[in-house]
Amino acid sequence: MTTTTLPQGRRGRHLPPPSRHARRRLVSVATATALLATGAGVAIAEVTKPNPTQLAAFGPISGEHGYPTWYEDSTGLRLQQCLDIEDPYCDPAFLRGEMPDPDGPVSFPDNWPLESFYFLAGASLDMPGGGSAILTSGLEATMANEGTVDGDQVVFGRQRFDIDFPGPGTYVVTHPYGEDTFTVTSTDFEDYRYVEDITPAPGNFGLALRSRINPFLVSTGGLVTTDKGTYVGDPGTPTTVTGSPYDTNLFQVEQLLDTGERVLVASTDQFTLMGKVSTNSGIDPQAATLVETADGRYLDVFATTDAGKSISVSGSGLSRTTLDADGGRYFGRVPLGSTTPGTVTFTNEGDDPVATRSMTVTDGVTITEATYDTGTDTLTVSASSTDEVDPPTLTLSGAGDPVALVDGTVTMQTSAPPATVSVSSSGGGTDQAPVTVGGGAAGERAATIAAISGPVQTVVGDEVTLTSASLNADSLLWEQTGGTDVGVHGATNEAVTFTAPDGGGLLTFRLTATGPDGQTSTTSSFGIEVLTERPPAPEPVATATATPTSAAVGQTVTVSGTGSQNAVSHSWTQTAGTPVTFDASAPSFTFAMPSTTEALAFELTVTNADGVTATTRVSVSQIADVLTVSSAQYRADKGEWRVAGTASITSVNTVRVYLRNADGSRGALVGESVVSAPVTPGTPGDWTVRVRGGVSPGTATQVLVESTRGGSTVAAIQRR
Repeated sequence: MTTTTLPQGRRGRHLPPPSRHARRRLVSVATATALLATGAGVAIAEVTKPNPTQLAAFGPISGEHGYPTWYEDSTGLRLQQCLDIEDPYCDPAFLRGEMPDPDGPVSFPDNWPLESFYFLAGASLDMPGGGSAILTSGLEATMANEGTVDGDQVVFGRQRFDIDFPGPGTYVVTHPYGEDTFTVTSTDFEDYRYVEDITPAPGNFGLALRSRINPFLVSTGGLVTTDKGTYVGDPGTPTTVTGSPYDTNLFQVEQLLDTGERVLVASTDQFTLMGKVSTNSGIDPQAATLVETADGRYLDVFATTDAGKSISVSGSGLSRTTLDADGGRYFGRVPLGSTTPGTVTFTNEGDDPVATRSMTVTDGVTITEATYDTGTDTLTVSASSTDEVDPPTLTLSGAGDPVALVDGTVTMQTSAPPATVSVSSSGGGTDQAPVTVGGGAAGERAATIAAISGPVQTVVGDEVTLTSASLNADSLLWEQTGGTDVGVHGATNEAVTFTAPDGGGLLTFRLTATGPDGQTSTTSSFGIEVLTERPPAPEPVATATATPTSAAVGQTVTVSGTGSQNAVSHSWTQTAGTPVTFDASAPSFTFAMPSTTEALAFELTVTNADGVTATTRVSVSQIADVLTVSSAQYRADKGEWRVAGTASITSVNTVRVYLRNADGSRGALVGESVVSAPVTPGTPGDWTVRVRGGVSPGTATQVLVESTRGGSTVAAIQRR
């Protein structure tokens, strides 16, 4: 039930439920800290109550599609990917929309949904005066890039908020996984989107364990069982839930007043849930090692999965063999005939469907010695292979160029051994071991060095400081060896200070540094000429540089006058281009390149000690981001947008697509896309916006495409 106690007079646009919301494009950020507004609004988001728990584990990688078989939460509940397009509890309409052929069966990689879920929870609020607030919490499987490519598989946990705030102020959003506080400062309110992801990386499925998604939420009515499986809830029926580590099993927005009081804006305890309980354990092969001795030929196989499973191994010329078990570890030594299989297949017989994984057969390599003698500067490495009948070639790496072992050993001279070495076999096996060091001390003690820094010329009455620049010194001793005594003789501190005496003349000093073992170092005579009159200051020379001289919008530019000579002060003035903020008296400053129609120009004036000035100028031009649109389709039957094109700037560039109003201004946001790095450096990068259930084009005939690097173009909407 939704309650509202803070009425406002604003009308906003309603968004569809989370399970039909805009396409969840991959966002690579460790933790989002700013709230993105699709209009001109501004807000800051802060996680004020993080989830103190995390997902516990993920299962073996599937041999069918390359994703983990399951993810397990801190309560022991395991969920698998919901991939059955005939199962209404897996949101088949969404899955089909993510497949190249929505009418064909799911298959990897030919007809694979680019997005699928282990878990998905959503809640929606009607906000005062119109508009909505939508919460999406999910554990998502997708690809690092747009295509289905083996090796690009990623899984990440996501918290997303799409909120139409009713007005400026501070708002506390409570949800099952904690609290987030939003500070809204603008009066132009549209749909604010805040996304928190853990940076996904292809193949690194453990990163998803660090997200706030834990434990998995379950309907208060308990798990739901059908003839197709068991689920955390019915995604088509909103339900109350359990599982919050804070017992905040709701989605609620409150306004935080200056007095500290919270005023309820809207709240609901109704969620849509999707998640299928895993029935499989999977199989995780560890090794398939050829062992060949005078006593026989064998294949040693190792694997892990849950305890109590029936695990077998098979291969060409190899009888299917059931492995012995100890808890979750499985092992077998299988006799071999005259041929050796290139790969073997591990099978978890109890899984439904049966889980299989293949592994390449290699020999086993063991490093038996990795020692270094500091007295002789000798590194010795010995290793052996399990293939003793026809020994393979063993090669040492990690200590310079690869070196072959002779009769299982290699000895080499080096004055600096590596911390670890690796030995690889032509039979495919490898091993790594730390280097054990023996012998006496190695390396040379750093020398004790005495040095003096300070002026070589001064004027009567000036304060002078001499500083030690000594190294590896336990103690210092200053001595004055010539000229009027200035009172520093016998000082032991790092710096000495005195007033240049009347009468002028030459003062000379020396410094002795003593090291930890009593070794000493003494400087040569250091002289300071004391003048009775101050000489004219050298003429100033102004030099200004910009790095880079041409920059894309948002790129950091450094403008520097540090190359100027004889300058005691700097003064900067911007003379052209869009104004930027900088410290006008600093020797150098940086700024983010703004969007500008003319080059930015800066004038530098430097002044020497006598007040004489010199002036120079420097300019920075904008690099144009050239956008193209290859297609801008809206499919009314699916409510789906597909907009694609290229951008000439491919580094840290995001393209946003808007409806274009009749007056040419920016309308509602259709979607956004990060520009991908091109295959060929120096060529444009691709971007694709694909959104289902997004904004309707209405009467709009064009889209406005803009990039964060200053690019802009328009394209006609193709309706299908």
